[in-house]
Amino acid sequence: MMAPLLVLALFAVVAGLIAWSRWLSGRRWAAGGNLLVATAAALAAGIGWGAARHLETYETLTGGQAIASIRVERVDAGRPRITLTRLPSGRMQVIELPGEEWRLAVRELGWTARAAVLGLKAMYRIESLDARESSAADGASPVAVTLAGRRGVDLWEGAVGGSAWSAAVVPRRLTTEWQPAIHGERFEILLDGEGLAVERRGLPASAGEAAGR
Repeated sequence: MMAPLLVLALFAVVAGLIAWSRWLSGRRWAAGGNLLVATAAALAAGIGWGAARHLETYETLTGGQAIASIRVERVDAGRPRITLTRLPSGRMQVIELPGEEWRLAVRELGWTARAAVLGLKAMYRIESLDARESSAADGASPVAVTLAGRRGVDLWEGAVGGSAWSAAVVPRRLTTEWQPAIHGERFEILLDGEGLAVERRGLPASAGEAAGR
C-alpha cells in the first residue's frame, strides 16, 4: 500500500516543480492549474500515508481463526500475570493483571460495499486486556490495559465519531466473556464473523498431576 502513495507523493513534487517553472516563464494560468494538481496529490498522499500507517497495526481477518492464546500464572501468591501470545506470529506480551477476572477486547475494521470493491479485506487488532475484581457485581468500571500501539490516522475511531471515514469503514468492538484468572489456566481466543469465542484449555497435565498429589 505504501508504494502507490510514494508514487503519488513523487507526482506531487514533479507537478509542483512544473508549476514553479511555468510561473517563472509567465504562464500564470498554467502554473495555477499545475499547483492545484500538486496540492491535491500531496493532500491525498498525506492522508493515505497516515491511513496506511494505521492499518499496519491491524491483521487481516480470515474468519474462524485463533488470534491469541492466554496463560495465567500467579507468582508468589501475587497478582495474576497473563502471558498473551498473538497467533500466528507467536509474538508474546506479559501483563500483570490488576484484578481477578479478565476479558480481551478487539477492534474489527470492516468496509462498506463502496470501499470493498477496492479489494479491501476485513481486519482486526487486539486492543486491550480488561481486568476487574471477581466481586465486581456492583458495576465498578474495569481497568483496561492497552495492548495496541498508536500511529497514523485512526480510521476506527474516526468512523465511530462519524467523520468522513464512516463512509468507508464499518467499526466493531468485540470482547470476550469475563474469565477467571486461575493459576495454570490456558485459553485460546477465536475470532469469526459472529464475534469472539474463548476455548478453555485448562491446566497442563504436569500441573494437574501436581495438584492431585
